[in-house]
Amino acid sequence: MFARSSRFASGLLAAVVVSSLLLTTTPAHAAQPAAANPTPGASIQRITLVTGDVAELTTSANGQVSARLTDDEPYYFGTFDGELSLIPSEAYPLLTAGRLDKRLFNLTELAAQGYDDASSDRLPLLLTAPATLRSVPSTPAAATLRRTLTSVGSSAVTVQKSDAKAFWAGISGPTTFKTGQVTKIWLDGRTHTTDDQSDQQIGAPTAWKQGYDGHGVKVAVLDTGYDAGHPDLAKQVVASESFVPDEAVQDLHGHGTHTASIVAGLGTASDGKRKGVAPGAELLIGKVLDNSGGGYDSEAIAGMEWAVQQGAKVVSMSLGGLPSDGTDPMSEAVNRLSESSGTLFVIAAGNAGAEQSVGSPGAASEALTVGAVDQKDNLANFSSRGPRIGDGALKPEVTAPGVEIAAARAAGTEQGHILGQYYTALSGTSMATPHVAGAAAILAQRHPDWTGPQLKAALASTAVPSAGARTDQQGLGRIDIPKALDPKVLPDSANLFFGDLSWTGPTAPAPVARKVAYRNNSNRPVTLGLSVDAQSPAHVKAAVSVSPSRLTIPAGGTVSATVTLNLAKTQPANYAGVLTARSGNSEVRTGLGFAAGGRLNQVTVKAIGRDGKPATTAAGASGVQLWNQDTGDVNAIAFDQTGSRTLDVPTGRYSVMAYAVGGDEANWANSITLLGDPDEWISTDRTFTFDARTAHKVTIKTPRPADAQSIGIAWHRKVGDRDAVSGWAFNGKVANGIYVQDFGKVANGTFQVVQRWDLAQPQLTVDVPGAGRLPTPGPGSSRTVFVGNENLPIYNGGDGTPAELTGAKDKIALIRWTSPDDTTAQVQAAKAAGAKVVFLYNESPGYWSTGTEQGVPLYLLRSEQGKQLLGALAKGPVSLQLSGVRDSTYRYDVAIGPSTVKGPLTYDVAKMHPAVVTMNFQRNEAFPLHNDQRIAHLPGITAGLSSTRGVTGPVTRTDYLVTDLKGVTWDETTAAGEWNETGFESTIPRSYQPGEQATRGWWEPLMRPAVPGLSDSAGDVAQGWPPARFENALRIAIPQYVSGDRSVFGWGDRGDVTSMKLSSNGVELGSANWSVAQWAVPARAAWYDLTLDQQRGANSWATTSTSTHTTWHFLSAPTKSRAVLPLVQVDYKHTDGWLELTPAYQPGLRGLGLFRTTAEISYDGKTWQQLSLRGLGTVRAKLPAPPAGASSASVRVTAGDLLGNSITQTIDRAWTF
Repeated sequence: MFARSSRFASGLLAAVVVSSLLLTTTPAHAAQPAAANPTPGASIQRITLVTGDVAELTTSANGQVSARLTDDEPYYFGTFDGELSLIPSEAYPLLTAGRLDKRLFNLTELAAQGYDDASSDRLPLLLTAPATLRSVPSTPAAATLRRTLTSVGSSAVTVQKSDAKAFWAGISGPTTFKTGQVTKIWLDGRTHTTDDQSDQQIGAPTAWKQGYDGHGVKVAVLDTGYDAGHPDLAKQVVASESFVPDEAVQDLHGHGTHTASIVAGLGTASDGKRKGVAPGAELLIGKVLDNSGGGYDSEAIAGMEWAVQQGAKVVSMSLGGLPSDGTDPMSEAVNRLSESSGTLFVIAAGNAGAEQSVGSPGAASEALTVGAVDQKDNLANFSSRGPRIGDGALKPEVTAPGVEIAAARAAGTEQGHILGQYYTALSGTSMATPHVAGAAAILAQRHPDWTGPQLKAALASTAVPSAGARTDQQGLGRIDIPKALDPKVLPDSANLFFGDLSWTGPTAPAPVARKVAYRNNSNRPVTLGLSVDAQSPAHVKAAVSVSPSRLTIPAGGTVSATVTLNLAKTQPANYAGVLTARSGNSEVRTGLGFAAGGRLNQVTVKAIGRDGKPATTAAGASGVQLWNQDTGDVNAIAFDQTGSRTLDVPTGRYSVMAYAVGGDEANWANSITLLGDPDEWISTDRTFTFDARTAHKVTIKTPRPADAQSIGIAWHRKVGDRDAVSGWAFNGKVANGIYVQDFGKVANGTFQVVQRWDLAQPQLTVDVPGAGRLPTPGPGSSRTVFVGNENLPIYNGGDGTPAELTGAKDKIALIRWTSPDDTTAQVQAAKAAGAKVVFLYNESPGYWSTGTEQGVPLYLLRSEQGKQLLGALAKGPVSLQLSGVRDSTYRYDVAIGPSTVKGPLTYDVAKMHPAVVTMNFQRNEAFPLHNDQRIAHLPGITAGLSSTRGVTGPVTRTDYLVTDLKGVTWDETTAAGEWNETGFESTIPRSYQPGEQATRGWWEPLMRPAVPGLSDSAGDVAQGWPPARFENALRIAIPQYVSGDRSVFGWGDRGDVTSMKLSSNGVELGSANWSVAQWAVPARAAWYDLTLDQQRGANSWATTSTSTHTTWHFLSAPTKSRAVLPLVQVDYKHTDGWLELTPAYQPGLRGLGLFRTTAEISYDGKTWQQLSLRGLGTVRAKLPAPPAGASSASVRVTAGDLLGNSITQTIDRAWTF
C-alpha cells in the first residue's frame, strides 16, 4: 500500500511539546537511577528481550546507534528509516508471522521507553486472545497477572527479566505459541505525557453567552492526575481513580492539571480570565500516567474502561505514540468502547511533526483525533500529520489551539513557561485535545441525545481549515463551537473510511461505495449541493464521485448520498479530500482519506540452501524481505518448510532479498548466504528462485593467524530519502562460512553488501604432534586462562570423576562433558587432581557451549577434536604444545561494503593499507574483566556496526582498521566492568587515512572535566556540547572524566557526586548535581564563574583522579543565535618525571589565544610546590622527586588568556607511584 507500513506501533509518547531543549532531546521515561543523567556523547544500555536474550544498545558520540546480543545466538539486525531492531533467530519466524509485536525488539523504542535493564527489571506484556476464545488469556508460567482488559480480550502481565527465558520457553513454539489462548504478544508500552485567548479562538464565549458551558456533562481526563488543591479545579471533580500502582491521584507532574483545567477549569485564581472551555462540566480524573509522566498501555486502557463505567460522555486523552495503523490494543480499546457506550474519545495526534506520524491511540477509527494550531490558525510545526499509516485514512480529523496555552499549574511542578503560582504555559497537541473535549461537552449539553459519532461529526464538519496545510495533514480544520452548536444540517460521519483497497487478479474490483446520511435539524426543507474531491500530495485527482449531486431534505428528515471510488481509474497513491454539502452560504464537510494501492502482485520467492535442500528455519531464520523503494514498506517473512513464501505486494520498484542459513549437526546456524535482486520492478505476478550454491565464500586474509570473533553481513539500500539496512550477525566461533551471490550495479540509488569482521590473535593454540594445529578451542572460563608456551602431556579423565582423574597432576585433563549440571563438579575434580588445564569435549557433534570459573584454565573442544585426541591417546602417551595469551595482542577490524559482487570475495588485509591503532589498556584492579567495543560508521548508514571483546588488562594491543570505503569513521568504547556497569569511556568518532598510526589510552590515571571535541550530533549541540550561549541562556555539557590528551572521555559513575554551579559577580545564578545543565542569564555582557566539583564514589573502580575541582572564569554577552563560550582548558601529559601542559580554548571556538600558565604539585594533598614551566604554548616542567612514602601526586593548574578568561583546575591523586 502507498500508506507507510505499520512497522513499529509504539507505546504512548508525550503529546506535549516541552519548551526546554534539554528535555526534548532526551526521551521521557520512567524514573531512572542516578547514573542515567543526560549524557551527550556515548552510552551503553543493556536490554533484556522477551526471549531472555540480552541486547546491548550503544549510542556513539555522533548520535548513531549500534547493537549486539551478548550470547552466542545468531540474530537479525535491521534499520529502516532510522530505527534499529535486533531479533534473536528463534523469534524471527514468530515475528514475521505477526504473532509478536515488533516493538518487543525495537531497541530504539525500548530504550526510549525506559525498558533498559538499568531502568527496569521487568518486562510488561499484553497477551491477546483469539476472537473465538471470548475471554482473556490465562496467565502463562513465569508471568504475573497485573490486570485483565475485557474491552480488548487481553491480559496485562509482567515477566521479571530474570524469568524471561523460562517464560519464552514455556509459551513459544517454532512458528506458533504452545497455548491456543494467546494469539499475539504485545509490548505493554510506556505511556507518556504528549488559555485565555484560545477560548475565544474556538468561539467558547459565544456558547457561554447562550447558556452552554458543558453543565452536567461528565468529561473524563486520563492523564497524570490533578492538583486537588488548585482553586480552578477544587469544585470540578466528581470522581477520581488512580490506575498507577502505589500513586495517589494527586498530580506531581503537572500535565494532567494543565489539561483538566483547559477542559473545565473555573479560572478562580485568575479572576475568571483563564477559564476552561467548558467550566460547567463535571470532571472524572483518571490517573493513567505516573508522577514522572509515564505509564503503561494497560493502565490507559483500564482508565478508558473506568471512564465509560462512570458515565463519561467525553474522554480526553492527551497522550500518543509512534505511528500506528489503528490495530494496536490501545486503538482497538477506543473503537470497542466507543461502539459499545456511545462515548466520544478525544485524543491527541502527537508531536512528531512528520507526515504519517499520528500515533496510538489517536489512530483509532472511532477517535476524534486532534492536531494543533497557533494563535493565527497556522498548523503547528510539531503537530503530527496524517494520513494514518496502512490504509491512508484521514487523521487527524480536527485541530485546536495548542501553542503557548496558559492553564493551571500543579503545585510544586515546573512544567512549561511558568506564569506564576497557579498558571503555566505549555505547547503541544496535549493542549489542543482538551479544547476539543471541552467543546464536545458544550455540544453534549446543548444536544443531550447526541451520541459520540454525532458530536464528532458536528465538530469536524463545521471546522475551519488552516491555509497552507493539506487536508491529509490537518483534517477538516480548527474547530468552531458556534458553528457546531446548532448546525442546520448534520452528516452522520466526520470521516469516510475505505479500508484495505488492495486487490489481486487481472482486473480491478468494482467501485467502492460509502454512504453519508444528512439530517435536517431545521423546521424547513433544505436543499444541498454536493461535491467531492480527493487529491494526492502531488495534486493527482482520484476518480471519486458523489451521487446524487443535489439533495432535498425535508424538515427533520434524513437523506443519504453515495460517495464512489473507482479504483480502475485511480492512480496508486495516498489521497485525502472533502465531501462538501452546501446550502446557500453555509456548508458542512466530511473528510475522506484512502490509500489506492492498485493491484497486488503475487510474488513467490524460493531459496535453495548450500546443501541443495530448501532453505528453511531449521538452523536459523532463512527468509525473504521485499522492500518497497518508493514507500519504505517492508514485507518480511521466514521461509516455510518448502523453502518458499508468497507475498502480495503492490506494483512498484523493490529490493527482493533473501538469506539462506545453514546449520551444523546441532542445528546451530553456522553459515549464511546473501541472495536476491536489489532492484526489481514488480507489476505482475512473479516467481524468484535463488540458489545458495551459486554464491561465493568471503575470505579475509590476515598477515598473522587470526580467528573470527564476530561476523555481520547485511544488505544496504538507499533510494532518495528512503534507507534500509537488513542483516544477520554470528558468533565467529560458530560460523564457518559467509557467502554472497553476484550483484550488479543498481539502476537507481545505491546498494552495498556490508560486512563487519572482528578477527583476533588466538588466545590459545594447540599443536598435536604429527597432526598439526587443532581448531582454536572455545573458552570455558574467561578469568582464568593459560598463559605462556608449554608442552604438556594429555590425560584421559573419562567423565571427570575424582577416581578417573588421579593421574591428571600437571597435565591436560581431557574430560567427556556429561551435562550442564555436571560442568562445575567435573572442573573442580580436575583442579583438585592438580590438572594444569582442562579440556572438555562433547560427544555430540556441532557447536556447544558451557562455562564455569574454578581457578583452572578451561577450554571446550568439539566432538571431532575430542575423538581425535582420544584416538591418539589410544596409541600411547601424547603431549600437546600449548601457546596462550591472557589477551589478544593484535586484532583486525574489518568493515567492507562493495556495491557490486562478481566472483570470489577475497580481502587481503596487508594490501588494503589498514590504519594502525595502538590500544594501551591500564590495569584495573577492581574488576577482573572489562569490555572493549569498536564501532564502524559507514557513510549513508544510520546505525553503526560494532564488535565487542573482553579485556583483562593491562595489555598493549595493536588494532588494524581495514575498510574498502571512503568516509568510514570509527569510535571505541570501554567499560571497566564485565557488564558495562562502570568505568565507561569512549571516543568521538573519527576517520583514519590508509596506513595512519594512532594511540589510545584507556583507564588512564589522570582524568578531569573537559570538552573532548566537537560532536556531530545536533542533539548534543543543543544540550550544550560544546558549552555555548543561546540568546540569553547558557547550556553546559562537560564530561567529568577526560583523558589528558582529550582523546577519551567518560561520565560520572553510580555513587559519584557531581556539583556544578554558575555565578556572576558573586551572585549564584544556578546549580545542578550533574555536569549537564542550562541556566537563564541576564541580557547583558558579564563575567561568569562556572564551578564543577567531581568526587568518585566510595566503591569506585578507580583509585586515581578521585576528586577534581575546576573553575572557569569567562566573559559572555547576548547573542542572536548561538555563541560558543570562551572556556579555557588544559591538556596534560605525564611521562618520565615530566609534566607537559597545553592550554587552549574549548573546541568550537575560533581564533588563537596567548595563555599564561602556572602549575603546582602536591605529594600529600596538603602542601603545594610551584613548578617551573618552560616553553611557549605547550609548557613543560621537571617534577620534583616525591618524598619517601608518597603514594600519589595531585596537581593544580591555572591558565588564562589576555582578556581574562581563565581556568583553575585541581586533580587529586592524578597518578600513583
